Amino acid sequence: MKLLVNAVVSLTALFSLNALASNNSYVYSNIEYCQLQSQAVASSQLDAYARKLGFAPGVNECRSLLQPQFTAQGELELSQQLRQLKRGSVIRLNKRAEQKLAALPAAERAEVLKRFGLR
Repeated sequence: MKLLVNAVVSLTALFSLNALASNNSYVYSNIEYCQLQSQAVASSQLDAYARKLGFAPGVNECRSLLQPQFTAQGELELSQQLRQLKRGSVIRLNKRAEQKLAALPAAERAEVLKRFGLR
C-alpha cells in the first residue's frame, strides 16, 4: 500500500511538473503579427495569433511598424559611432568616420573628441 501511494504521488508530481514546463512563455508582438500579415499566411493563423496577442493591429499601425525609419546620416551617424566608442576599448571607427574626423578643422575635431570624452 505504501508503495502504491508513493508511486501515485511520484506520478502526480511528474505530470504536474510536465504541465508547468509546457506553459507557453513565448512573447507575442504586433511587429511579428504585421510580418506574418505581409507574408500572406493563412487567415486562420492570423486569427490565432491575434487571439494570443489580444488584438489585431490595424493596417496603419502595421505600415508604420514595418516601414524603415530614415534618419539624417551625416553627423548623426558619426556621433552614434563616437558614443559607442569607449576609452580603452578595441572598437575602431570605420574608414568613413575617420575621414570625416580628418576633414574637420583641428579646433572642431578637438571639440568633437572632447564632447565624447575621447581627449
